[in-house]
Amino acid sequence: MKTQTYYHTRLESDANIKNLNVPLQVNCCGVATNNQPFSVDNRIRRDFYYIYFLEGKMTIQDEILYPGDVIALAPELPHSYSSDGHISYIWVHYTGYDAPSVTNSVFCTFGKKAHIGINTEIVDLFKRLFREFIINDRSSNEMCVYILREILTLTNRYMNMAQRNNEPVSAIEYIHKHFKENITIDKLCKMENMCPTAFRIAFRKHTGVSPNEYIISQRINLACRLLTDTDLSIGDVAIETGYSDRYYFSRIFTKKTGTSPLKYRLLNK
Repeated sequence: MKTQTYYHTRLESDANIKNLNVPLQVNCCGVATNNQPFSVDNRIRRDFYYIYFLEGKMTIQDEILYPGDVIALAPELPHSYSSDGHISYIWVHYTGYDAPSVTNSVFCTFGKKAHIGINTEIVDLFKRLFREFIINDRSSNEMCVYILREILTLTNRYMNMAQRNNEPVSAIEYIHKHFKENITIDKLCKMENMCPTAFRIAFRKHTGVSPNEYIISQRINLACRLLTDTDLSIGDVAIETGYSDRYYFSRIFTKKTGTSPLKYRLLNK
């Protein structure tokens, strides 16, 4: 999606309003993309600000947003944000006397991110929201509010699901199939739609070790089998387990097993 902002025609002169005469009102919404580093300091709005982050990495206050993160910012409070490279996110500004309670029912703390992963349902709802701004007829206001409530309700559902089920099963299955290859944390995070910190926490909670330690354990277990069940040279065992340097392999093996590959073979043949 390309950068685009949508306004109601009647609000074009001041889309940054705090309207307490209606339950909810969507002031504006859009898609933000940026391929260059940027920094914005102490931005203040009078309405609520919901962000659903899709690509890259961006810092808002003390929170670092990764793909699949959501955050809500309260009115009147200054916020700063910056990025070092490509980013993409969708957003909506809204107001009304129900806005605080509706937002608080989803986000326990304003300015605190939550992770829900990349969900096409929410992205599709934003596309519907954009379309209503384009239609801009007598029903559009009501439709925008209806869609906003759907976005917040789905966000709440996915936040609850993430809290109940954050086991990195797909990443673990991938490691078992590809542990001989060079597996990056970034690749595993994308599989689970988690930021690196959340992924590492979930992974250690599930396995008891870090992702890197888990990969090494799979490699060492295979090396032990090859050393005892085959006559492959130490160099070939290293290659078969994903290490191009036999000396580095020997150091890792010795550290993990307490004995060198050659001695392990002699003791277990």
